[in-house]
Amino acid sequence: MSNTLETFDPKNIELIIGGNLISGFADDMVTADRDANIFDDEAGAQGDVVRFANNDKRGLITVKLLQTSKSNLFLSGLAKADEFTGLGIFPVILKDTRGNDLVVAAQAWIQKIASISYKRGVETREWEIRTNNIQIVVGGAA
Repeated sequence: MSNTLETFDPKNIELIIGGNLISGFADDMVTADRDANIFDDEAGAQGDVVRFANNDKRGLITVKLLQTSKSNLFLSGLAKADEFTGLGIFPVILKDTRGNDLVVAAQAWIQKIASISYKRGVETREWEIRTNNIQIVVGGAA
């Protein structure tokens, strides 16, 4: 029986987009996913199996911010600049400063600007950030 006790603190999650530290996260802060498998496989007519590398390293980073977050304006600015100039490519780093989880995308862009809705209480703004090459290390707690 293990007596290990780990502690997670959301304050240790840092998301840096285009050199700016993002803040004002909603409860379900951020997710990062690669679109494709690392390897795919096919079976031949006689049951022979071949695996092959999938070189599609595209990914999606979904960021959920409170409607009151000042980072919404920053991300809106990136999206609008890209829409008007096509020059809205930026790096993204997502890391757990107390652990070993790390996500890096050298070239990313806003795929979808957040929707706006209002109700009694605080709403969430969900941003979709695409990348052509996402690198994910699932390292766990330090």
